[in-house]
Amino acid sequence: MKEREKVVTRIESLAFEGKGIARVGGKVAFVRYAVPGDLVEIEITKDKKSFAEGKIVRIIEPSAIRIAPRCNHFGICGGCSFQNIPYEKQLEWKRKFVTDAFEKIAKVEDVEIKQALPSPLVYGYRNKMEFSFASSRWLSEEEIHSGDAIPNKGKHFALGFHIPERFDKVVNINACHLQDERGNEIINNIRRKALEIEVPAYNLRNHKGFLRNVIVRYSFTNGEVLVNLVTTSQIGEIEQRFLEWFRVYFAESQFVHHLVHTTNDSYSPTPMGNTEIIKGTGYLFEEVGDVVFRISPFSFFQVNTLQANNLIKKTLEFASFEDKIVWDLYSGAGTFSLSLAKYARMVVGVESVPSAVEDARYNAELNKIDNVIFVIKDLHKKKILEELTELPKPDVVVVDPPRTGIHKNLLNALLEIRPERIVYVSCNPATQARDCGELSSLYKIVEVQPIDMFPHTYHIESVALLVKKR
Repeated sequence: MKEREKVVTRIESLAFEGKGIARVGGKVAFVRYAVPGDLVEIEITKDKKSFAEGKIVRIIEPSAIRIAPRCNHFGICGGCSFQNIPYEKQLEWKRKFVTDAFEKIAKVEDVEIKQALPSPLVYGYRNKMEFSFASSRWLSEEEIHSGDAIPNKGKHFALGFHIPERFDKVVNINACHLQDERGNEIINNIRRKALEIEVPAYNLRNHKGFLRNVIVRYSFTNGEVLVNLVTTSQIGEIEQRFLEWFRVYFAESQFVHHLVHTTNDSYSPTPMGNTEIIKGTGYLFEEVGDVVFRISPFSFFQVNTLQANNLIKKTLEFASFEDKIVWDLYSGAGTFSLSLAKYARMVVGVESVPSAVEDARYNAELNKIDNVIFVIKDLHKKKILEELTELPKPDVVVVDPPRTGIHKNLLNALLEIRPERIVYVSCNPATQARDCGELSSLYKIVEVQPIDMFPHTYHIESVALLVKKR
């Protein structure tokens, strides 16, 4: 095969990253937004030694399960992979991703993989959306071919999401159905005003410009909305006009309860910085698992509030921790720790991010929970075993690591500490299976429960129960 060559093929299955799998020229070909059963003509975009990648040129015969996506941006923004597949089929494939990981990576076949738990909401489930401004807008093929038909103001300005594998290109998003509808009105109003007075967006290459991000957060508990505008400090007359409009317009809005302006002059694309509260308190409150959480503008919190209740319930069920000492590793703002503490003898939350620990301690005080302590430790350091053994020995360990999984140093520490149970919460089946395989020398992997926190994406959360062998 050659790149740009066109071939006809049948899509056989799905890969974990949401790409369809076909066989072309004796090798596996990955095709974005393809549905199992599709007969498609694809153009080869990459031809490697062991695999190829292609994009759909035309659908010759659609799969029997293919449906029309709800979103106009599907297939461009990259946020969703499966809007063209019925939700019940998405759940089947996501369970298969977890099953395949444990069979092929952990090398275990006697583990019970439960059916994936569906999300209570399939659309409008996210409590946080982060949009980026860009001075380099992604243009569709139709726009490129139309040339001068694009209004000059809109040629190089965007507010939306980064295109997959293109850090510098952003596609304009007019409506994202994964968030509350109020969020769509907010970003459209901000874009409209920014274009009207021609405020420059921040350029990630030369680090010039003003507008960087808009973060919209929602409370499912009380319906409140927080809007955080992130800019640089490069303020001239035009930028000042925009800020004054932003303050007045949204301060008067009935559906924006908290308004924040953050200044970030760092080169990092991560939206952080010094914040100014314009309206409200700058905090949202959310109740999950009978615990009330205060959420600051940059706090980490499970993005699917309603499904987070089910995630916590399953974690508590697996922990079987009444009157036990529990460690919650990578504890964040205390999402699991505080619910565990309502039944455990004592909970120790361990986290490396000081601001998250500060939030967790505040949330413990807010809920009058006094049998939990939060400590700041780097769980990846070489001497982590020595530091952890200074803590009360755990009966149960709950661990919720980042996508990269449990660090080797911590994994070795757990094998030395040997709690009776380990409850492993993960957003990446591959690294979860890898780590569970390492732990299987001392632990039996009893059960894995996939929980769909992210409908229409390829992501799947899963909770694994490991019990120490006798």
